[in-house]
Amino acid sequence: MSNRKDSDREQDELLEAVWTCEETGRHAVDEVIKCAHGEPDSAVLDRLVQAEQVEVSDGQVRFTEAGRLAASFIIRRHRLAERLVVDLLGLSVDDAERFACEFEHGVLPEVTDSICTLLGHPQECPHGKPIPSGDDCREKLTEVRQVLYALSDVPCGGGYRVAYVRSHDHDRLHHLLSIGVTPGVEIRVHQLTPVLVVQVDQSEFALDKGVAADIHVWSGGK
Repeated sequence: MSNRKDSDREQDELLEAVWTCEETGRHAVDEVIKCAHGEPDSAVLDRLVQAEQVEVSDGQVRFTEAGRLAASFIIRRHRLAERLVVDLLGLSVDDAERFACEFEHGVLPEVTDSICTLLGHPQECPHGKPIPSGDDCREKLTEVRQVLYALSDVPCGGGYRVAYVRSHDHDRLHHLLSIGVTPGVEIRVHQLTPVLVVQVDQSEFALDKGVAADIHVWSGGK
C-alpha cells in the first residue's frame, strides 16, 4: 500500500494547523493557513468545509465534531512519533519533527496504540504539548497487542507495514526515506540471500542485513 494521496495529506496538514492554532487561541483563517506545512491554498480549506470537518465564519475557522475527532488522531500520531524517536531512538527534537510529519500520514491506528503502550502512555510530546489519548490509554494497557519485527528477521514472501525506522546513521535514514521506506508503507520481501530484495510501491531494492535491521515492521500488516 502506498502513502496517502497528496490531497489527503494537505487536508491532514490543515486539520493539524487548525488544532495547533486553537491551542493558542488563534482561529483566523490566514493564521491557520500560514501555520500549515506548505501553506495550502484556499481550495484545501474549501474541501474540509465540504467534508463538514470545519466551519468558516467571519474569517474564523473552527472544528465540527467530526473534524475535531479526525484532527485528534493526526495530532496523536504526530506527537507520539516525536516521543518515540526522542525517547527510544535518540534523535534530536528537530529530527523528530521531520520524522513525525511523515509518520502521521502513513501509520496504522493499531500501530499508533501499540507505540503509545510501549512508551507508557505519555501525556506530552517533547515540546510539552498534550497528546490526545486513545483506547489503549483509557484501557490502561501494559502489553503491546501487535508484534513488531526487524525486517531482517521476517520470512521471504510476506508483506509487512513499516512501523518505524531506527538508525543513528542519518545518511542511512535519509536514504531509506528517499526510496519510500516510511511509516505505514507496505514492503514485500522477495529474496533473503545473498542480500535482502524488497518491493516498495512498484520498485524493488536490495538491502544488506544491517540496513534491514533498522526497519521495523508490523506483523499485523501481512
